Amino acid sequence: MIKNIERPDPAVIKEFSSIGVATIHEALGKDNNNLMNPTVKPIAPGMKLLGPAVTVDSFPADNLTVHVGMVYCKPGDVLVVNGHGMPGVMFGGQMAFQSRHAGVAGIVVDGAVRDSQEIRAMNFPCFASLISALGSAKGTPGSVNIPVQCGGVIVNPGDLIAGDDDGVVVVPRRAVSETLAKANKRTSKEENDRKMYENGSTSYELNKYEEVLKSKGVRMVDSAADL
Repeated sequence: MIKNIERPDPAVIKEFSSIGVATIHEALGKDNNNLMNPTVKPIAPGMKLLGPAVTVDSFPADNLTVHVGMVYCKPGDVLVVNGHGMPGVMFGGQMAFQSRHAGVAGIVVDGAVRDSQEIRAMNFPCFASLISALGSAKGTPGSVNIPVQCGGVIVNPGDLIAGDDDGVVVVPRRAVSETLAKANKRTSKEENDRKMYENGSTSYELNKYEEVLKSKGVRMVDSAADL
């Protein structure tokens, strides 16, 4: 159990608050393994998540270590739990109430949560791969603040976690500033493109997709008679 971790600069984290998961993922590079499996999703539409990861590797169907991780969280942290994709519940309403009171920014669970209606009512950001009423044991310890796998992505303590309706993305702690710069650049380009669309341009034209099609050997003719 590791109590203290390094976290990104809070001012830099705040800059991500207006940037969506899809844009962050694009800024990291589509080929990077940074986007969690789509099975890990918010338990209610509109939930947003942003903060440094406090990681928990639980023993299967045992949430004892999740309670430890909650204590190690500082305000603004996101609890990231490897629940091994099992229906034994890792997190519920009482834990959400406690976490919210302590200033935890939210939780991501590759596994099950329960009391979903209660958690939605308190608007606590909760992302999970399962919702289940099946209880869990509290007798076998796991680990806190070590690298864990969650939703098919390796998450290190202090990595930046962002979540919205599109899913959950993981930004390596050392790449946070670089990713922010790339995400802002992409956002500016998209804003400029929309101005161009308003003036009659198309994405086909701006992105030179005709050249892409021709490079792939695609023929474009006026009608079927020209084939």
